[in-house]
Amino acid sequence: MHLLLIRHGETVDNVAGIYAGSRDSALTSHGVLQARRLATYLAEGQETALKFIFSSDLQRAVKTAEAIASEQRRVCSRDIPVVQLAELREKDFGSDEGMKFGDSRGRAPDSETAESMKARVDAFLEEHLLPLLSAHADGTPSTCAIVSHGIILGVVYRELCARVSRGGITVDPNPSAASSLISPPFWDNTGFLECTVSITGAVADEDKSLPLRLHVSRVNCTIHLRDLKKTRGGIGSAAFDEKQRTLTSFFVPGTKKRKSHDMSAG
Repeated sequence: MHLLLIRHGETVDNVAGIYAGSRDSALTSHGVLQARRLATYLAEGQETALKFIFSSDLQRAVKTAEAIASEQRRVCSRDIPVVQLAELREKDFGSDEGMKFGDSRGRAPDSETAESMKARVDAFLEEHLLPLLSAHADGTPSTCAIVSHGIILGVVYRELCARVSRGGITVDPNPSAASSLISPPFWDNTGFLECTVSITGAVADEDKSLPLRLHVSRVNCTIHLRDLKKTRGGIGSAAFDEKQRTLTSFFVPGTKKRKSHDMSAG
């Protein structure tokens, strides 16, 4: 099974440099464009059919996932439900939620622990993703998208790797993929990690564990954002207005270059 680990589009809190783990921050107008670019790219460029979409239940992830599902209906005539799960929410920064990055280090005593995030991710893998792998162990090509947040996606990737058989992780011979074995992957807004996960042998009866292999082909892929510029005058950084009928007049090519990486928290 092909697996896409996708970060949501740019949000108002991303632009403001705010810790926004459990805050339900809205996508900016630029973030909506990012999501639509991603959706078009996935609908027109994937070799295997997208069949499953899981999303955090926070609106920035849901709106990104819904854009993907909508384009799948339009281009591929596939009606894919977006399964919203609290287990895929971003890390809760506790009393640091809403604080600017410079005012805090994001380490409030009441922030969510690594153990808590691991437990959430383990529940998602055991209840949702691994059963899909078992059901598609015959090799039928399919793709599953997980739309979530920068920190928790890193936990998903690590916990998935922890379930891989010894020597079962391979990467494409390119710097992007190779970096996933050296340091934790990172995600820009709507960047995605692409990998293939497969079952390599029989399931052990005593513990029902799955002997997995994982091949990483791309990390933080943002090819769909090529030449996308943010609107001048702050319009692109404002919250997207759902009542707008069109975005055509809303976005005028800007002159400022985007930073190479968006803020990672949230």
